[in-house]
Amino acid sequence: MAFTLNKLRQQPAWIALIIFIALCLWVASGMLKAQNDNESATPKSTEIPLVKVTVEHIIADQVTREISLYGRTEPDRIATLRSEVKGLVTAVHVQEGERVSQGQKIISLEKGDYESRLQSAQATLKQRQVELKGAESLGKQGYQSQTALAQASANLEMAKADVVSFQLAVSRTQIVAPFDGIINERFIEVGDYLKEGDQVAKLVDLDPLVITANVTEANVKGLKTQQHATGRTVSGDVLQGKIRYISSISELGTNTFKIEVEVPNADYSQMAGMSTELALPLETTWAMRISPAVMALDEQGNLGVKIVVNEHVKFVPIDIVKSDSQGVWLTGMGQSADIITLGHGFVREGDKVEVARIDEAANTPNSLSSKAN
Repeated sequence: MAFTLNKLRQQPAWIALIIFIALCLWVASGMLKAQNDNESATPKSTEIPLVKVTVEHIIADQVTREISLYGRTEPDRIATLRSEVKGLVTAVHVQEGERVSQGQKIISLEKGDYESRLQSAQATLKQRQVELKGAESLGKQGYQSQTALAQASANLEMAKADVVSFQLAVSRTQIVAPFDGIINERFIEVGDYLKEGDQVAKLVDLDPLVITANVTEANVKGLKTQQHATGRTVSGDVLQGKIRYISSISELGTNTFKIEVEVPNADYSQMAGMSTELALPLETTWAMRISPAVMALDEQGNLGVKIVVNEHVKFVPIDIVKSDSQGVWLTGMGQSADIITLGHGFVREGDKVEVARIDEAANTPNSLSSKAN
């Protein structure tokens, strides 16, 4: 032993080798112990827990598909009244904003010499009638030529034309409303001198009121005249009417088609020029109303919802029919479906899930209910 110790003292490398081997054995024993501990802590078989989702069984209802358009109200007719004869304005019978009936006086002009000319024309007419009778009588006796008889007949017709002309001139000194409406503008006052063609007033007809809008190429085929339509003005008034006109030619630049909806307005309570949201029903289909929060996109960017079929997730593309204050109406899911309302953001199509019904979830804490989907 003493010899061995002396040998080791003379060769220190052996001491370092022995220490190194001892350290290696100590580290290896520790690693083996840790591995044994891990193996004992690890279960024999590993099971991944299923994601828990909340579903709601929704039954579809028959819903009318609608298209929404933005338009404006317009008068049914607009007429600019003009003077047809020369004359001085002697009376103004209506003011701006007043409602008038067909044939009601609006403006009176001085008659001037139109009445005296009418009386002269009427006297000439009587003379021509007598001359024609005399010519016909002489013609029967053979004392009047056919040329003279034709001239007498032509003179009578000219006299009749003059009478009609002056009668029209006298009547046109009274400017009347051509239809029921409202005097929206008046351009003259008493004392103004009017020439032929001068503007007098602008008359608008608001019964019926017309809502004009433009519909796209995709939806115009689904519309027809006499189809019911509903409009809502910016003031909140609801207007009920029917389509009376659909353009056969699209407008350049937009490729949209003009439509007109006729709305009864007998009391003139609705005004023209109001912005209006127009709803036009197209067809009736099965749809479900859900919250927009449950909608999602698939890998291709299609909009849809996730439902559960036989405990597996299925992505169903949908089509939005319409929306209201309580949600959106969707088609594409048949007449009933189990829609995932909580947890749809954590599952993909084909995943098997643990299902909790909406009534069960109200009494059972859901691990995903506090997370945003």
